[in-house]
Amino acid sequence: MNRAKLVAVAAGSLFLLGACGGSDEPRDAGNATTSTEPGIASGEPTPTPPGDTPTSGDPAGRVVDFGEDGVTLTSAPDVTDLAGAPADFRAFIARELAKEQAQSDDVCTEKPQIKVSRIDPRGWAAGGTFIPQCGGNATLWAKPDGTWREVWAGQQLVDCATLKRYAFPADVAGGTCLDGDDEVPYAAAR
Repeated sequence: MNRAKLVAVAAGSLFLLGACGGSDEPRDAGNATTSTEPGIASGEPTPTPPGDTPTSGDPAGRVVDFGEDGVTLTSAPDVTDLAGAPADFRAFIARELAKEQAQSDDVCTEKPQIKVSRIDPRGWAAGGTFIPQCGGNATLWAKPDGTWREVWAGQQLVDCATLKRYAFPADVAGGTCLDGDDEVPYAAAR
């Protein structure tokens, strides 16, 4: 696969392509599913972002998967649709949405939106930021020092170094990443 692959994060389950339509309706969070990363149930140590100690969410590491379309946030109250997400992530993502919407653009006149695809309540999430009819970026968020922040955004597959730096679980970040120009399998370090 080549570097020109547009906005693929988490094994291609989140696609944000410029000028492509999609549902502007928030997804029903009641349809979210959870999974447990291999190794967690067996008692193996779970990676956490550097300097972070899990403080909220499910200590068993269940990832909430909001499905192929994710949960679309168009205004701050939409964060209630993020069932299973910790309160600090919901507050963070509402602030991020407000910052995006406070910016003006003469070409893209619609308000930016944020989609959340998957979240591990211990400190990792995947989704994207986009403006309807203008395009956007895939985004990864993490809690490297106990505070949520954006750690990567782009329009191609995420680089392996970023996933390793923040110890992203594969079931949040996906099963592949870029090592230079090559797409390679990704498995979270144990």
